[in-house]
Amino acid sequence: MDVMPLTRQWFETGGTRFPQAFATTPLCCPSRASIYSGRYTHNHGVRSNDLANALDQRYTIQAYLKAAGYKTGIFGKYFNAWNLFLNPANFDDFAITTAGYSPIRVNEEGVVKTVTQYATSYIRDNAVRFIEESENQDATPWFLDLSTTAPHSPFTPDTPYENASVPPFVPPPVETDKRDKPPHVQASSIDQASVESQRANQLRTLMSVDDMVQTVFQTLEATGETSNTLAIFMSDNGFIWGEHGMRAKGVAYDPSVRIPLYLRWPGHVVPDATDNRLVANTDIAPTIVEAVGGIAPLVPMDGRSLLDPLQNRTRLLTEHDGVLTDFDPGWAALRTLTSLYIEHYDAIDHERIVHREYYDLVADPFELDNLLADGNAANDPNTAALSAQLAADRDCTGNSCP
Repeated sequence: MDVMPLTRQWFETGGTRFPQAFATTPLCCPSRASIYSGRYTHNHGVRSNDLANALDQRYTIQAYLKAAGYKTGIFGKYFNAWNLFLNPANFDDFAITTAGYSPIRVNEEGVVKTVTQYATSYIRDNAVRFIEESENQDATPWFLDLSTTAPHSPFTPDTPYENASVPPFVPPPVETDKRDKPPHVQASSIDQASVESQRANQLRTLMSVDDMVQTVFQTLEATGETSNTLAIFMSDNGFIWGEHGMRAKGVAYDPSVRIPLYLRWPGHVVPDATDNRLVANTDIAPTIVEAVGGIAPLVPMDGRSLLDPLQNRTRLLTEHDGVLTDFDPGWAALRTLTSLYIEHYDAIDHERIVHREYYDLVADPFELDNLLADGNAANDPNTAALSAQLAADRDCTGNSCP
């Protein structure tokens, strides 16, 4: 967010920041399915980037809003591996892609074509058109999803930002002994120089996103819709920049699961505020449901409305069963504000625990010292109780979910 001053002005000064926000499954498509459905991965079924078709589109926030009379639009990235010849369900106005910066292949209103305009600018222009056209039908409420490729690979900045300066890189602590980590983490050894180069271009792609956010809000102001719009800014997963010798995402550690999350809604969301509750991508759909009112989800949502100050969870489930990925055979974790408990499972039997980790996040925020492998039983938690709770949470639904 350091390279997005305009976005921060709109969302930090004008809204509320949630610094303890997480993606319950830190992978693009499972996380997007959680955002749309308000459900954990084990309930919506999109367990990997190749399983977007597993999402039952009847049980998404866009389906509920469309049924309630909202005009719905989506511009930008939809799901990885999505067949672009299939239109996205429950969207009236759309131009979707799967990845890329320029050129990109898009499904624009049912016509698949190549667009040479830089992807973020293409999304921006469609957003402006959607808002201005919606103003001509001002009595009709609308829902708009803008989803940039940035800062996803291949990390291609737009021409004005190709050589833009970025904040200096502060490398994570060097972990000299990883014997307390599972085998796939022990085996990871990324070149820090390549991490730094990729990081710089990732940040440069976000400078165009910052421009897009500014233009969208200027359009909202011009159409008189700023005060009547609930705006949400977030990412679908975090990204590891060399921690534990790793890169990218898909693991249970904080850099992988932690995401930026902001809410802005004048008169409803406190401006210039920080909310330190434990929140997640599963909370987006329930938040919209509460904001709109009069919507009854057809299946229970696992998340909680961020607009309800009484909703204050003490723990959060994160999970990834490893289907069709190279990250990990599969894991699940319990995250609190002060601790992280992780179970890693057998690649075939996803119930058989093969490794455990536990971190005191107050004393060890970089998750360097697995207390279950330090030879000191006195600092070990009650793993039987944690494991039982994790097993229950992995099978939760609706109000039974953390």
